[in-house]
Amino acid sequence: MPGMDNLKNVVREPNVVELKPWKSIHDTITEPMVTGLGTTDIPESVLAMGFAHITKPESMGNPTHKHPFDQWIYLIGDTHNFTDFDADIEMTLGDKIVKINYPCYIFIPKNVMHCPLDIKRVGKPFIFVDVRVTVEASVRPATVAKVPKLKYIAKNKK
Repeated sequence: MPGMDNLKNVVREPNVVELKPWKSIHDTITEPMVTGLGTTDIPESVLAMGFAHITKPESMGNPTHKHPFDQWIYLIGDTHNFTDFDADIEMTLGDKIVKINYPCYIFIPKNVMHCPLDIKRVGKPFIFVDVRVTVEASVRPATVAKVPKLKYIAKNKK
């Protein structure tokens, strides 16, 4: 997968991963992004998140597709309060095209057809976050790994 060979996060402590910038899988996103890839960084983790700084129009997620896990896409301003959002976006979600010009998150239930995410205009740069909670979410793997047994460090207080 293009750019994936540049993803080299560093596990610094148990359950603490230093994020390293890498190239997006989307060729038109030229700014470095950071991504935590669940089982790639920490074998027991099933959370995958990618953060990209969007500065110009882009079409992502082509063609329209679905997958067997839930997904969340956050579109937020990159100022101190995250609400200063100035962009025009269209997102195919099911059989509708949703028009967005405000900070939000989009919940995409498993098996729902979605995308492309068409960023039509960028007045001010913003942050795009892609979140998935599943083994299958590790950036479209060729094969799906066996679900790892989860270990938790934090103990419940009684």
